[in-house]
Amino acid sequence: MKYGIKVFLLLFIFILIIPAIPGCDPTYVDIYTKLNEDYSGTRTVDIAVKTEYMRKGEVILEENQSLFNKLLEILPEGEIETFEEEGYTHFSSETSFDDINFLKHISIDNFSEDPSPRFLAKMEVCEYFFYREVFFEDYVDMKIDETLISDDSNSDYSRLHDLASADSEILNIAYQVNFPVNVINSNADLIGDDNIVIWNIKYGEEKNIIIEGKKRKYLSYFLIFLLGIIGLFIIFIIFALIFSSRARKRHSRTKRDSAYDNYFKRDRYFKDDESDQL
Repeated sequence: MKYGIKVFLLLFIFILIIPAIPGCDPTYVDIYTKLNEDYSGTRTVDIAVKTEYMRKGEVILEENQSLFNKLLEILPEGEIETFEEEGYTHFSSETSFDDINFLKHISIDNFSEDPSPRFLAKMEVCEYFFYREVFFEDYVDMKIDETLISDDSNSDYSRLHDLASADSEILNIAYQVNFPVNVINSNADLIGDDNIVIWNIKYGEEKNIIIEGKKRKYLSYFLIFLLGIIGLFIIFIIFALIFSSRARKRHSRTKRDSAYDNYFKRDRYFKDDESDQL
């Protein structure tokens, strides 16, 4: 998924549109990643453009292509959806992946196309008996490399840099991760409900995304509790058998002693009776 190219093409459209529009409202780019514990998940890119700009963009783009169609064209491949909300037109694309470790980072200047592993997201799951730890790292690059700017002052990158540097509010980028376990540490700007971690990024910024989470294995606690109950029951049975055995022995010894006493009592009685007769 060439997210770097997609974001750049979107901003290039701004170069054509924004100079013709006074008092611009920001355009929002929301990159939302939902992660599962098995490394799979979905990534949704949502671009929200002021509906008013959509109409003005109709006459600016070349080849008689509407801004609406152009935005649809640059969206990442996936399940496409468009809708209007609160004066903005949203262009959304949702893509599924099997392993986040093969997903390239977000880049404004196409450097994410480099095959180096350092340009890939990283997720690691560590299993322990009582809990599971999940670590996630990613990188978001909204800064154009200086070599691309200095090579040609009239290049698209230079024009984009000049425009975005003049007004950093033109583009509002939110990078969100819906983490699969409870978040215990991160460098995010905000941690929302349902373990959603949010970074707000502006042009020229580079963000190292770091999340650490933990999930307790309640089944392990239950097994320990169950084994404890079984252990206590076994100990109770052992003590019960020991006490029962001792009780039987005491009872048997008492009966023997009583039998001996009765024997000697009878023997003494007969002897006394014989002596009386004599």
